[in-house]
Amino acid sequence: MLENISTNYSNSEGKSETKMAVVSGDTLHNRPRFQEDRTETIASSLANGSLKMSVVIPLLNEEDSLDMLYTRVKNALNIYAPNHEIVFVDDGSRDKSFQKLRKFWDQDNAITIIRFRRNFGKAAALSAGFKRVTGDIVMMMDADLQDQPEEIPNLVAKLDSGYDLVTGWKQKRHDPIGKTLPSKLFNRTVSGYFKLDLHDFNCGLKMMKAPVAQSIQLYGDFHRFIPVLAADKGFRVTECAVEHAPRVHGVSKYGAKRLVTGLFDFCTSVLMTKFNQKPLHFFGSVGLATTFLGIFVGMYLFIQTLLGQGGHIRPLWVVMTVLLLGGIQIFFTGLIMEMLANIAQRDRAQYELDTLLESRI
Repeated sequence: MLENISTNYSNSEGKSETKMAVVSGDTLHNRPRFQEDRTETIASSLANGSLKMSVVIPLLNEEDSLDMLYTRVKNALNIYAPNHEIVFVDDGSRDKSFQKLRKFWDQDNAITIIRFRRNFGKAAALSAGFKRVTGDIVMMMDADLQDQPEEIPNLVAKLDSGYDLVTGWKQKRHDPIGKTLPSKLFNRTVSGYFKLDLHDFNCGLKMMKAPVAQSIQLYGDFHRFIPVLAADKGFRVTECAVEHAPRVHGVSKYGAKRLVTGLFDFCTSVLMTKFNQKPLHFFGSVGLATTFLGIFVGMYLFIQTLLGQGGHIRPLWVVMTVLLLGGIQIFFTGLIMEMLANIAQRDRAQYELDTLLESRI
């Protein structure tokens, strides 16, 4: 789908416009890999241009915010990272967002625009952006002006402390209680389960080294779990307190359904990070627990029957049958998934390399 976008633009605007949306191909092998120079900091390397920063900005119907957004992002980058690029991902906007982006692109060679045919969601937009960046440091932020591009030096300072990914922490949020309360519940649940000392997993402002952006796979609503996915691959994750501004233009793109989808995504993230390569550990445990519960109920019924007191508890025989059969089915479901995982993982690396020093003979 994305490859056709570049063709359509070329046909309608002329050959000189073909590069407007750099969207063909999903491979990563041509991307520069971040190499740390221990002799200078990331901040100084960005400031002198030896390192490049990429900013990925997904957006949906944000035409009123784009002028101020572009000005502030550009000013901050000119100061802290003169060697930079800005990747705007238009997630199917129906207003004049793309027309404004096109004007930015006409006057700024450091801008890349990716435009979706329809709304595919924030995770898809970030994934498309991450696949096209060419920088050594990648920052993601929302387009609603609630994230502050002036936070760049604070985020970079955290990377300089030895971390691979820094997520923003909106200590003082300017959002309605309908968003803040579910967010607190979500953050505490995810933090507690995955043992990550973070307060704001879903903050739109994040900064990471290029290998992090290249490694994580985003789909559905998994943009909320970027710190979890990064930590699962062995990257060092931390947070940085950032300023959160009230929304000036437009409306929030998320509603009450996020509570339900958030629960589903949490369950999926548990399976994908903890049991992706060993599904039998999860399904086998649940299946055995259910089976043993059925056996326990069966022993109770057997004893009651021997004592001549089992006639009034016949419904428990149904419960016992359901538990036994259900437990066996769940266990064998785990076995089948284990075989599927084994087949899927045969040609896939089971690890993430940090450093490789090869022989020179």
